[in-house]
Amino acid sequence: MRIPSIGHDCEAVRVAQPSGCVFELFAEPIPVREKGTRGERGIELLEFALVLPLLLVLLVGIFDFGTAFALRQKMTNAAREAARIVVSSPLTDQNCSSSIPCSIVAAVNAAVQSMANAGESLSCVQPASPTSSGTLEWTYTCANGASLVINRGYAIAASGGGLLPATQVTLVYPFSWRLGPFLPGYSGGAKLSTRITMANLVN
Repeated sequence: MRIPSIGHDCEAVRVAQPSGCVFELFAEPIPVREKGTRGERGIELLEFALVLPLLLVLLVGIFDFGTAFALRQKMTNAAREAARIVVSSPLTDQNCSSSIPCSIVAAVNAAVQSMANAGESLSCVQPASPTSSGTLEWTYTCANGASLVINRGYAIAASGGGLLPATQVTLVYPFSWRLGPFLPGYSGGAKLSTRITMANLVN
């Protein structure tokens, strides 16, 4: 027995049975999705052209803020290294012949070296030549806007009341935004700042 044909758009598959009968199985053709019209493709390109700049700004912004966060972490580490030396060393040292206390010079050297180890330059700071100095405060400034301030006359509140003598180290470092030329107010870059405060362990 033969199954009637159902149209030219169907595929016929002959299947022979043991009884000798031959069947023709018909399968519906798989529909093929028609490609979009020229107008639809144009709209897709327009949407992509509108979204692409926003996507690029977002990606560059994420990279910028990540870089700034990493730089500030490096600055914090450098300021912490300097503060540790200052709070654990006396200001007066009979073996120190410099007009600047040797503990301050050592602290500044530690900050400069910490930044160098992290891939950042603070070589403009000269440990033995502060821009300004007082009895308990030393300031180092650079032409690029970087600065390092060590204040050994700082005070913090004690847990039982009163004040404790402490040291505060402030480090400022310039940072250039990659999006600066495209954003009003950011073309000149920015200055990142970090402060570390520790109680003095010795007088």
